[in-house]
Amino acid sequence: MWRVANTKRAKALNRKAEMEAQKRRDDATVNICGAQKHDGSICSQRAGWGTTHVGWGRCRHHGGMLRGGAIAAAREEMHGMARPANVSAQQALRAVLRLAAGQLAYASAQVSNLSDDDLFVRAYSPSDGAITMVPHHWLKLQRDVMNDVARYSKMAMDAGVAERGILVKEQQTTMVADLLERVVDSLELTDEQREQLGPTIRRHLTLVEDDAQDDG
Repeated sequence: MWRVANTKRAKALNRKAEMEAQKRRDDATVNICGAQKHDGSICSQRAGWGTTHVGWGRCRHHGGMLRGGAIAAAREEMHGMARPANVSAQQALRAVLRLAAGQLAYASAQVSNLSDDDLFVRAYSPSDGAITMVPHHWLKLQRDVMNDVARYSKMAMDAGVAERGILVKEQQTTMVADLLERVVDSLELTDEQREQLGPTIRRHLTLVEDDAQDDG
């Protein structure tokens, strides 16, 4: 019984530590107003506090509510959105896939709230004046996002296979290089012989790689 209670306490402490660490990371990335106050200090209020552009620009006490302040905040946000992120293709695809999956779950929840009579609605065609039945916009969005999820999933899987292939090739290259180095050391070659051996090995490795590509 004591061991179970101790395990629960340890898990609770780990969760608390992780939450505190996450809060510190969040606080470190939050923009501040940054305006200089009358006493010479810098306003540490959150950027855009008390305005319609929270997270960007000046707070409401330092011009954030003015038209110029809103324009400056919009410009700052655009620069923030254009800031490059250091991620791999696999990481970017996973992020896009998770976002699309969230959109699909939301759209599916909206569709489930529709009655059978609401799944299709009447639509007027200005070109010929005809009235047709078309899918509800939530149903159409669900179908579109479902196609996106399927497409992103395939891209992620393909990228994963390619990434694993590159990793395997790098590991094989390292193994071959280590093996050749041990073989050369065991032969006790002179420096001149080692210099002659290097281009020969590279030439034969290139031929092996070309043959492997032709077979693939």
